[in-house]
Amino acid sequence: MQMSVVKKSLAVVTASIALAVGFSGSAGAAAYDNQDPIASGCANTAITARSTAIYVGSTRVGTIELRYSTACRTVWGRVLSTGPYGTAKVSRTSDWEWNDCASLSWNSSLGQYTCYTAMLNDAGVESYAMGSASASNGFNSDNFETGRY
Repeated sequence: MQMSVVKKSLAVVTASIALAVGFSGSAGAAAYDNQDPIASGCANTAITARSTAIYVGSTRVGTIELRYSTACRTVWGRVLSTGPYGTAKVSRTSDWEWNDCASLSWNSSLGQYTCYTAMLNDAGVESYAMGSASASNGFNSDNFETGRY
């Protein structure tokens, strides 16, 4: 009987430690939910975790990217388009929270039209991006999706 009480107490302590450790990484990242990755500085440590080419018919017209900040543990979507129309959306699969953008602007350093979403906490969960792009003649693509990260 006493052994079972000790085991249960140890299990509660172990679970409490695991929860504390798990939330410590998430709490900082959650503070960045819905913030701008550039203004927050999170874009400074960004990698492209997943990307997918976007096509209209057989012509490549853009790329949808799932961007990830290694320092902030956040994600956002970014679309690159040869034409002025497109969308990007980032979604977190744990609760289906999402952010999107649809107003592309010319980015001379990338040589394409682009927009990016606000960030979502990605600490310990999976997210993905989806988006569309357009050809320079204005023909729009369907939505294309990155893999999860």
